[in-house]
Amino acid sequence: MALERLQPGQTQALIPEGPLPTEFESRALFKGEDLEVILLLMPEGRRMLDHRVDGEITLQCLKGCVDVISHALDEPDPRPKARLSEGHMLYLQGGEPHQLLAVVSSVVLLTIALRKN
Repeated sequence: MALERLQPGQTQALIPEGPLPTEFESRALFKGEDLEVILLLMPEGRRMLDHRVDGEITLQCLKGCVDVISHALDEPDPRPKARLSEGHMLYLQGGEPHQLLAVVSSVVLLTIALRKN
């Protein structure tokens, strides 16, 4: 069931009760003028493929463990960047290509600083 986007002052549980979904899920929690927050539900072994966004991002592992694989803009080959376990956060610069791999079933909060055109 898809979540409706949060309204100002509304609360939302971030870690689902019971087992995590068996397929990768991305749930947009809200999107404002300057900020977007997305909840990623990642089954063990699932990957969020290589991509990039214009704004700076943070990744916060709320449950489980994920590997973040990245490469600098001038380097074509991906390399391990960090392993995020529960309670850990990573910051990436805008435009930096990256992908995620769920080492175990994981819940990750992705925050994107949106660039104004």
